Amino acid sequence: MATSRADQINDLVADAYIRTARPVASRTVARALGVSSATVRNEFAALEDRGLLTQPHPSAGRLPTALGFRRYALRQLPPRPLAARSQRRAVASLGGLHGSERLRALTALASELSGYAVVLELYVHDRMRALEVHLTPLGGDRLLAVAVLENGLTRDLTVTVDPPPEAPVLDEAERTLRALALPLAGMPHALRERSAHAPEPLARTLRALADAWPALHPVERIAHGLDLLFDEPESRDPGFLRRAARTLERGLPLPVADAPTDATPELAFEEDVAMIAAPWRWSEARGRLTLVGPTRMRYGEAFSVAHGLARTGGGAARA
Repeated sequence: MATSRADQINDLVADAYIRTARPVASRTVARALGVSSATVRNEFAALEDRGLLTQPHPSAGRLPTALGFRRYALRQLPPRPLAARSQRRAVASLGGLHGSERLRALTALASELSGYAVVLELYVHDRMRALEVHLTPLGGDRLLAVAVLENGLTRDLTVTVDPPPEAPVLDEAERTLRALALPLAGMPHALRERSAHAPEPLARTLRALADAWPALHPVERIAHGLDLLFDEPESRDPGFLRRAARTLERGLPLPVADAPTDATPELAFEEDVAMIAAPWRWSEARGRLTLVGPTRMRYGEAFSVAHGLARTGGGAARA
């Protein structure tokens, strides 16, 4: 498909602005296209009217708007394959790691390869099983339940039992949990059924676990590379850093799609913050690997890293 002159100019302005962080003059684009500066200025005006370019002040060149960057970024799709050297590094870095240790390593590697901040989100699926659940008294009427999931991750749950059970009852409750060996979604019903035939101290503990069990599904969220945002010229604006930090804390402001790992990464903007997110899988869990940076992002590289590592990190986890 032929590229229009408008797209050529939008791409040239985006490329130059990504490299320099400075508005792009018409003569720069004119030299690249072999046309006059007057012709380019007319095209600039048309692109401004379409909301793709903006001029920070009358004597400056042009820079892309969020809409212009989106148009430019989408032209970098589908993602290029992750470089073979980066693939080898991913396999070497993640091999032998499990649970949260693996997630932290994947997040750090994505940040290192892309040069951007990264947030990794993981949602526990109801079909996943808890291999072990350890119960520890916290004092008073509270217990700490630590569930070890089949992908090696753990989830903590605070359980209120009044009066608190003694050690033999906790041991029997742990044995009951191991014996059930059900997907997470089926545990509350099964615990209530077991409680109906158990002596009262144990029954009370099993009912309390059943009541608390739905809270066992918090999002696992790991962030890395916030310091890299301070290297960007945009960091001179405290508002940019606040928006980027908020994204790292809360994740992408879009629902997590139940998409295959070869799906096209998502692209989102929040004012001057850009986010590229790729879906990934970990056993029965699903999640998303998101790169966070300025709208002046190196989109081709970022798409390649997000898509490639989401496939390598998740796929190797299932092997």
